[in-house]
Amino acid sequence: MTSAPVPPLPYASPPVAAVEPAPLPSLPARIRPPQVLLAVGVVLLVAVALVGPSLGGNTARIGVLLGALVAGCASAWAARAGLGNTEEACAAAAAALALTSVATGSPPLGGGPLPALGLAGVLVSVRVLLPSPLSWPLGAWGALQVAALRWLAVVPAGVPRTVLLLGVALTGLALVLGTRRALARVVLLTTAPWLVTGVVGGLLTAATAEGPVRWLSAGLTVAVAAALLPVRLDRAVDPLLGPPRLVPVVAGLVAGGAVGAALSPGGPVSLPLAGWLGVLLASTAAALLTGWRRGLLLPAASAAGIVLVVLAVAQLVATARWPALVTLLVLTALPAAGVAAVRRDERPDAVPAAGGCLAGAAVLSVPAGLLPPAAAAAVLTGLFALTLAARPGIAADLRAPTGTVGAVCAGAALVVLALDGAWDQLALHLAVQGLLCCGWGAVLARGRDESPEEAAAWRTGAAELGAAGWTAAALAGTTVVEAWSLPAAAALLVAAGPRLLDGPSWPAWGPGLAAAAAPSTVAAVLQPGALRPALVLLAAAAAMALGARTAVRAPLLTGAVTAVTLTAGLAVTALPLPLAAVLVVGTGLLALGARRELRPVAGSGARLAELR
Repeated sequence: MTSAPVPPLPYASPPVAAVEPAPLPSLPARIRPPQVLLAVGVVLLVAVALVGPSLGGNTARIGVLLGALVAGCASAWAARAGLGNTEEACAAAAAALALTSVATGSPPLGGGPLPALGLAGVLVSVRVLLPSPLSWPLGAWGALQVAALRWLAVVPAGVPRTVLLLGVALTGLALVLGTRRALARVVLLTTAPWLVTGVVGGLLTAATAEGPVRWLSAGLTVAVAAALLPVRLDRAVDPLLGPPRLVPVVAGLVAGGAVGAALSPGGPVSLPLAGWLGVLLASTAAALLTGWRRGLLLPAASAAGIVLVVLAVAQLVATARWPALVTLLVLTALPAAGVAAVRRDERPDAVPAAGGCLAGAAVLSVPAGLLPPAAAAAVLTGLFALTLAARPGIAADLRAPTGTVGAVCAGAALVVLALDGAWDQLALHLAVQGLLCCGWGAVLARGRDESPEEAAAWRTGAAELGAAGWTAAALAGTTVVEAWSLPAAAALLVAAGPRLLDGPSWPAWGPGLAAAAAPSTVAAVLQPGALRPALVLLAAAAAMALGARTAVRAPLLTGAVTAVTLTAGLAVTALPLPLAAVLVVGTGLLALGARRELRPVAGSGARLAELR
């Protein structure tokens, strides 16, 4: 069975010499009869070593240790004789016999961590003398774990136990990097329980301990998380580590959680500092890292930064410490703004991040007592303008987050003013935001691509301008119909945008002109006074002149219909009631006759003589 190829990483690893591994033959093709004999012999010896001490006590353990010594000498003889399989088998037997002797029983041959530690030292020394067998370092690692397990029984809970667990995990990760392929996988698998237990204990201790002990636990946890990163580059254990970005993300989450837990019980400065460190870490990594280092370290830095920020914000919100949260958000925005200024390719993410943080700071500054509502609204509208100014430097398909943040800033400014009851300032902000949106629509119109974003910009600006006009009319308390109809008409005309100049006239000009003309014409006919009819006629004449001069149909016809309708209405209202009734009936009959000639019905085409 051939070995499966190692899946490639999504980032370039450090340059190494390309070595094509030779395909291995199948297991039955590699096993020889002497190897079977050696394996069975090792199994039998280990079985006796496991059972013998329970029957013979310390005497049997001494015999097992002597057997381990003999097996070790046999491994050395096989090494000199060039018998590789025998050397490995005897080394395995020696390590297993010695390990079973110290792993069971009571002192001095068993019990307690010291015998296991002594055995680990002996096996490491033998590994230096006989480097070929894998059993020597594997046995040393097993003896070290036995010693650690013995120590767990005597070490008090809390920081000491956490330090022990994390120390064993660090040792295992170091062995993974310094051993051969097969042994590295075994060491990694056996290190995983120590790693998980130590990390959980380290996070709990960092969050609950006091004084320097808390930082000792957090530092060891961060060291373990950092040790995972070079392990991710070791191709010997690559199949055991899952997707390429999983280990860096887990390392970042662990490191960020440890630092955040250590900073959480601090004073009013520690939590904003923790959040700011998280943002600084993520933004610095995004700005400076390149190549394979970016692929490996950026997920870890981003995960750690996110954890620090989330922990800090959650605790500040839970304790209602608004000034500290405002400080954190401002400090968070500064690195993101720096990244947006330095790296153009990071602007689609950096600009929304900076804008969102500053918007949150502006909103929270009101309950924190740092800014009055009017000043906070001005900051939010300014942020909306800045997001619009940053959008031309961002690709069209990546502008959505920036646009969303800008819309949130604009809406937040209006909500702050509405809650404060500052209606005059609300009208001003609506007008300013409407002009900004129309300006962005004009910038997009230069591309002549008629994108949905351009249409949305014009319509949003028109809606805000119309709302500003209505708000001003409401504040003035006016009942003049034009105070309400003209802002709506202007909004409809502005919503058409560049179509007013080169598009079909009725879709572009028609709705706005109708909204301006109809209410004023009705009011001029029904309400007393001579000023409004004169002004409406002048406006209709101006519209006809404009339409004729620019060859645009909608203003020309709208002005004509307005003038005729107003004149007829005034004539009807000026006549005595019988004559007015005659005029209305005559006009209705003319209209009905024209309609029946245009669209005949049954009987309309017959002559009078043909009627019954």
